[in-house]
Amino acid sequence: MTYAIDAIRRDIPALADVVYMNYGTEGVMAESVLAPYIEMLSRFERYGHFERMKIADEMTRCHETVALLVKCRVEEVAITRNGTDGVSMVLGSFPFREGDELLIGGEEHPAIVYPAFALQRHRGVRVRRFAFHDDPAQTLAAFASALTPRTRVVAFSHVSCETGKRTPARAIVAAAQARGARVLVDGAQTIGWMDVDFPALGADYLTGSAHKWLCGPKGSGILIVHRDRLDELVPAYVGGGSFGVDFPWTRLDRPEEIHAEWAAGATRFEYGMRNPALYAGLRLAIDHMSGIGWDEIRRHQRRITDALKARLAAIPGVRVQTPADFDASSPILNFAVDGISGRDLSQRLWNEHRVVQRAVREPMGVRLSNGYCTSTDDHDRLVAAIEAIRRVPVPA
Repeated sequence: MTYAIDAIRRDIPALADVVYMNYGTEGVMAESVLAPYIEMLSRFERYGHFERMKIADEMTRCHETVALLVKCRVEEVAITRNGTDGVSMVLGSFPFREGDELLIGGEEHPAIVYPAFALQRHRGVRVRRFAFHDDPAQTLAAFASALTPRTRVVAFSHVSCETGKRTPARAIVAAAQARGARVLVDGAQTIGWMDVDFPALGADYLTGSAHKWLCGPKGSGILIVHRDRLDELVPAYVGGGSFGVDFPWTRLDRPEEIHAEWAAGATRFEYGMRNPALYAGLRLAIDHMSGIGWDEIRRHQRRITDALKARLAAIPGVRVQTPADFDASSPILNFAVDGISGRDLSQRLWNEHRVVQRAVREPMGVRLSNGYCTSTDDHDRLVAAIEAIRRVPVPA
């Protein structure tokens, strides 16, 4: 089957104006998703609670759609604001004791790094790290050497947001759980292109940002909590929706008799007012990509990523800093140009050539994300921009 890249791109008008290669930060929503999402959002904003009653079932439909996407049970799904929300909910709710160890990956986003060191500062949890390598076997060995009897939780990225390295997640999960540790996998850079199978992965918790590769609404994320782990977490934030429907309101005058039970599933983390239109937008985004075909999307992203690695590697002075083997990497590609800092290169690509990407601190370079709608024309314009910058390394 021919991948209908031209039709896909016509549904995203911004792609005619910029070279968009930053799906690892924020995706761009297709018009066929945006129009019904905005229509629903507009009606809700105009009619308030009157409209909510008409679209409230979108919240249930969204949970069901996400469950199908990652192959988990519906009751294990919570919709959050972003991947960081999910990480903070898990780590902030986990019953750490002073002296426990939290083992994190060596190329983590602030979504994991900041909560980890907050726990170290305020709850006496010791943070340890293990290195990511181009060879997944070396990553697994680095993890095994960092695992200790005091490790209570392991939290790491399925794919590095810095280099696109793919971690041996299933093996890490199995090794950690064999030692009695719980495992959180950050799927921010996998949910939306990789076939993420929560039961097969074996993790206790999975988080993700729906606004990245899924190109869903900005401010939407995913948290999956294995049903056997739900009651181990004590939600740090509680509000409407956190407790079951049988809360004993009639006994408030006898507070010592109240023993409230959490809501049965992961929706206990969806406390307070929630916007059903946002849930609808996420469902629509997933349905849109499902309609294109997940296998077709994955083949396309693999093909164009491999082609771009080869093109960049052939340019004198350009270093590709992502594993060559796609099975050890992802649609993310980190590259550097000799004599130009990653920050300067990123700014020039953006300002002079309208190439949307992200600078990376370590290893210093620029990160490119090949989305489901990235084309060879994008790559042509990117390569031309890099060659122009190389010819004039310091702008006049």
